[in-house]
Amino acid sequence: HVAQRFKPKEYRSHRLQLHPSPDIVFTHPLTQKQFNLRVVDISGSGFSVEDNKNQSCLLAGMIIPALEIRFAGNFKIQCRAQVVYRKNVKDDHNGIYIKCGLAFLDIDITEHRSLLALLHQKVNQNAYVSNKVDMDELWEFFFQTGFIYPGKYNFISENKETIKETYKKLYTENPTIATHFIYQENGSIKGHMSMLRFYEKTWLIHHHAAIKSAQLRAGLVVLDQIGKYICDCCRLHSNHMDYLICYFRPENKFPNHIFGGAARAIQNPKICSLDTFSYSHFRKPSNSTNTLPEPWSISKPTRENLLELKSFYEKESGGLMLQALDLEPDVVNRHTLAEEYARLGFRRERRLLVLKKADILKAVLIVNITDTALNMSDLTNCIKMIVLDPKDLNREIVKQSIVFLSSYFSQKKLPFLIYPLSFAEKEKIPFEKCYNLWILDPQYSDDYFKSLDGLLKFNKS
Repeated sequence: HVAQRFKPKEYRSHRLQLHPSPDIVFTHPLTQKQFNLRVVDISGSGFSVEDNKNQSCLLAGMIIPALEIRFAGNFKIQCRAQVVYRKNVKDDHNGIYIKCGLAFLDIDITEHRSLLALLHQKVNQNAYVSNKVDMDELWEFFFQTGFIYPGKYNFISENKETIKETYKKLYTENPTIATHFIYQENGSIKGHMSMLRFYEKTWLIHHHAAIKSAQLRAGLVVLDQIGKYICDCCRLHSNHMDYLICYFRPENKFPNHIFGGAARAIQNPKICSLDTFSYSHFRKPSNSTNTLPEPWSISKPTRENLLELKSFYEKESGGLMLQALDLEPDVVNRHTLAEEYARLGFRRERRLLVLKKADILKAVLIVNITDTALNMSDLTNCIKMIVLDPKDLNREIVKQSIVFLSSYFSQKKLPFLIYPLSFAEKEKIPFEKCYNLWILDPQYSDDYFKSLDGLLKFNKS
């Protein structure tokens, strides 16, 4: 059972020896005695300990429901762990001791993040995970890297105070729905990447930027950090990380090389998929009507509608979009993530609707409503249209559908995405750019890292 639970991986996180060594303290699940053992090495996915040779207490396969790892300085974390292996090891004096490896089964996301922050900095003192960020320094970095270009600046300046408040919460309060990775030298930010849990089991990777003078080093360090973070987090229930997604424009060389290149190298859309959307902005009319011409209508989807969507998408792409974006029939009505956002002082709402002509399903409409600029391109605060049946669905009906849906938004200008891209092109619906939606199932992370091997030099252990 242990072997089945923990399949061997070629690419794993660093196992590090800390000085002074942490200890583990736990109550034995069989004898109810308390034990204290020294940690030999530790990573973000588990640790090994030196078992007592004369009074051995750990058995391979044993689950410890409540275990505490105690570090120097009164820092400690609680976890649930399982003994994966037990073996005799020679020490520096040719003596023999029993080394037992344990894997985390679950751990509080905030405590796990604190552990990962410690381990990442042990490997690279300039690599930070979810550290408290100087907001003036962060905004200066975004401008300096060109990440905020004139179009984005206009959008940000219109919503300046709201956006500043949102980012203050994201970067100083360590919310469970977001994490960031920063490469910093002498207090100056050189590279940045962040993640946002935007669907029930899916994290959005976004906002990758680096200072040009340090671009290759800083950009790759934060990308490497996020890779290690994924390896350590994807198995743990508390992280809700079944899928990773990223939006990028095909003409952007770096993400197209890294993420697009990975999908092309893996060549299996059930592991890593790419789907292309058109992207444009829609300005709300001052006098909008909430009706469509007969026999067109917008309503809530039925289970049959979602099964129809599944059938369409399998033929069109065969990728991971429906699972990752919570578009499968059994998960569309879950609201636990929206509640988590609200608890943390953020907003996340979703409306799932369908566009029909009479009783014929034409398109699925996804309305995402969040805090402004939670994603800088507002890809978290937008309308998506997935067109299943293009017959009779023309440019005017599309426009009227957007007008209908725009009533959900307070802002005057909002992004609108269409899938598949071929529909927008065929119907001559104007769009500003294309976005590829990249999705990875991280349980196949070895395939992803193999595709990046030459570039990232990801350390094997």
